[in-house]
Amino acid sequence: MLNLIGVGLYNGDISIRAVDAAAASDFVFADAYTSFMDGDRIAYLSATLHKEIKVLSRQDMEEGSAKLIDLSRKSDVSILFGGDPLIATTHKILFSQAKKACVDIHIFHSASVFSAAIGESGLDFYRFGGVCTIPHWYDNYKPVSFYETIARNLKNELHSLVLLDYDQKSNSSISIREAMQVLDMAEAHYKQGVANKNKYIFIISDISMKSQKIIFTTLEKAAMLDFKPNVSTIIIPAKMSDIENEVANLFTEQ
Repeated sequence: MLNLIGVGLYNGDISIRAVDAAAASDFVFADAYTSFMDGDRIAYLSATLHKEIKVLSRQDMEEGSAKLIDLSRKSDVSILFGGDPLIATTHKILFSQAKKACVDIHIFHSASVFSAAIGESGLDFYRFGGVCTIPHWYDNYKPVSFYETIARNLKNELHSLVLLDYDQKSNSSISIREAMQVLDMAEAHYKQGVANKNKYIFIISDISMKSQKIIFTTLEKAAMLDFKPNVSTIIIPAKMSDIENEVANLFTEQ
């Protein structure tokens, strides 16, 4: 049996049903490749479940997926995912492969940055377009597809939920300042007005954690922010309704 378990956004978010299932498993793994799962979080979950947890790498989740599925044929296996399972493409591939192998699969859902960030921003769920990620740029790797997604959403009067690339070395997302720099350079290439310095955006950092911070500010001011939370997400809104503006103003930096 294979349990795919979402552990939510912060310690304590994992459901009682999921705790029972994982505690009863023969093997418990944690996916630290697709989501934020640092050592402290792993230690908390291990203590909660009274189980040793093996951390899975990218290679384990992708090239080694056949081994996980084979183990699930013979034993009860639980894999813990930050947020909600089946959101990342890697999770979907594992789920599909396990289904084809006739493995018994149980899904345990939990809170996700997708629902939490949109919910706390006060923006309407049904007015969001495609989701994208601002990546960390390297000398020979500077993808700009995220800009195209945002521009398309704005053209269709849809809000954009923009994830920030996850840096496994620092165990956090890239900084707000770096994200603004990448967005500004993409603007210089496309020149479609997505990154107008006076445009307001939401910055949602460490959602559901004690250090949570939500700021509604301009791109120009966002580029000057000097803090580096664990995980950040930004929302670039299209034209907002009266109630959306009312909630957004609660987060405006004075």
